[in-house]
Amino acid sequence: MSDTLQFTLIPFTYQGVNFISRISQDSRFYAQIMSMGQAFIDMNIAAINDCIPDLASLSIDELNKQIAYINDGGTEMFLELAGN
Repeated sequence: MSDTLQFTLIPFTYQGVNFISRISQDSRFYAQIMSMGQAFIDMNIAAINDCIPDLASLSIDELNKQIAYINDGGTEMFLELAGN
């Protein structure tokens, strides 16, 4: 048995910014998320609109701080900037 979590990466672009949703393959929601397709990406975009409404005006450092705040306490799903 392994203690290493494996993640599936779901890339998407919103307002010119490349994101990745990182989903634990051990998550109880994994199968449901995988079956959602574009609807899951749309949910991510809606969450970004709610949590980071000033996305276009933020520097990379500011954006990373906002994403860290969103991910704080997470264990199975994370939002990340692609390439960072």
